[in-house]
This record gives sequence, structure tokens and C-alpha cells, in this order.
Amino acid sequence: MSDVVLLGLGGTISMHETPLGSVPSAAAATVAQRLDGFGSAEDLALVGGSEVDFELLERLVARICEHVDSGVGGVVVTTGTDSIEEVAAWLSYRESWSVPVVVTGSMITGARPDSDGAANLGDALAVASSGADIDPVVVFGGKVFGGREVLKVSGVAREGFDAPGRGHLGIVVGGEVLWHRTQARRASHGAPHGLLDPVSIVVAALGDDGAVLTYAATGKPAIVVAANGAGNLPPGQADAATRLIDEGVLVVVTTRAPDARVAPIYGYPGGVATLAARGAVLAPGLSPHRARVLLTLGISQGLDAAGLRSLVERETS
Repeated sequence: MSDVVLLGLGGTISMHETPLGSVPSAAAATVAQRLDGFGSAEDLALVGGSEVDFELLERLVARICEHVDSGVGGVVVTTGTDSIEEVAAWLSYRESWSVPVVVTGSMITGARPDSDGAANLGDALAVASSGADIDPVVVFGGKVFGGREVLKVSGVAREGFDAPGRGHLGIVVGGEVLWHRTQARRASHGAPHGLLDPVSIVVAALGDDGAVLTYAATGKPAIVVAANGAGNLPPGQADAATRLIDEGVLVVVTTRAPDARVAPIYGYPGGVATLAARGAVLAPGLSPHRARVLLTLGISQGLDAAGLRSLVERETS
């Protein structure tokens, strides 16, 4: 088996239960001891998934780069399921590594005897040591998901992840990876050059007057809207989006729908075709959270509105 390193950020797979709720406690080396096969294990953090931030993501990227440069055969990252979608997206956008980089975790507290953590960890190890020429993936519940496609679909169920509208890339059975479909390697977008100032996401809702959208975009070069359906907004929110576009703010339209598909279908006021005609950027295939991660990276690189638009278009083409 190839030399695979485990990098731990914490998450449910590292947790034990207390009277006040589950908390991270098990170091990566302890987690790695649940099965044979890891060459080494180290902690970058011991936090819950919702505590992961961009500074930690950048430390993770730097450490993966160091390990890949030293000749490891693969990398497994354990983290909290709350932010697995964003962790996988950030790793996919930042670098194109020459070895498999796999993100996993668990839905059941790692210290429990019925935890799914050990199974997910074993499957992740199998993918990381496979030598497959792949972009970062998420391995969960016996399935392999693309890091640019995966979505958390339940906060409590063991089958907590899916790739709606796309499906998984493969499965792991008895330590063997069986691929259902392959993905061409995608270009990464490079490193941040300055401050990582996160872009905001505003969700569309019936009768929204646009006040929150206006406030969230104040002083920001871009904003992500999780719109209705194919990318539609209620009239008040659409008016606010149009004003922002006229003021030079890049308004990126995603959807609340889990398959992340937007398309310029509707031409009524607030319809997605109307918004696109006024200058909004449609982001088909990008969930709101992936769009936010991508734009945050682009802004840190000093991209202007045209550059950010091009970045979204490259990622969604």
C-alpha cells in the first residue's frame, strides 16, 4: 500500500459524547489507529466543522503541498461534515495535486462503537492509496464524490452526502475502488495574494424586499444569491440586485435547488433571464457555498469584476 498521510482537522470522527453534547477530543494519530495503512498522522486543528475557516484551509493546503513534495502516495483529510463541501471545493480550486487527496469524516461520533468513522476512513484510505489521477474527492458512506459536486444532504442521517443531479464517481467495496465514471482533471485557480475576505450569500425567499441583499453587499465587490428555482428572485430582491449591478457589484446567481442548475429560462421581472440581461452572472453547477469559496479566492487575488466574471465562467464551462 502506498504511503498515505492523514491530516486531521477534527470533526465528528474525532469526537466523544458529553452531557452537553459531542466535542472533539481524539487526535489524528488516535483516529488513524482504528485501521492499518497510514504512514503518518498529524493534527492541523481539533475543531467542529462549523469552526473551520479560510486561515485553516490555507494551512491545510500548505501542508498537503509539503507532503506531496516529499513523495507521499496520497492524502486523507478528516474534518467536520458541516463544511466538507467547502473544504473539498477549496482544495479543488487551489491546487492540482499529483496524488489523490481525499476528504472524509463521520456522521456518528467517532468514539461510539457504531460510528461510521472507521468505515469511511478505510474507504478514504483505499482511494488515497489507489494512485488514481483525480482531483480532490469526498469519500463517504462507501461512495466517492467529486470535490466540485458533493453536497451535504442531511444533518443527521448516516448517508449524509450526495451529488444531486450528478451522482457519485464510484464506490469502495472491500478495499477496492470501483469507478462508475471518470472526470477529466480540471485546472486549479492558484493561491490567494492577499486578505481572504469572505463573500456573503443571501437566500431568496417569498416576498423578500431586497434589504438584506443590499446590506450584505455593502463595500463588497461581489455577492452570491441563492435564488429560487432556475435562478429567479422576488421583485423587491430583484430590484436590489439590479441596483447593485448598476453600482458595479458582481451579482452571482446560484440556486437553492440542490442540483445547482441555473438557466436563463424566465423573462418576467425578477426572472433569471431578465437578471442575466441586466448583467447578473449565472453560475450553473456551482452551489451557493462553492460560488462563495471561488469568489473569495478570486477577490483575494485582486481580480476586478471582469476578472471575477471570467473566473466563474471558467469554473462553470
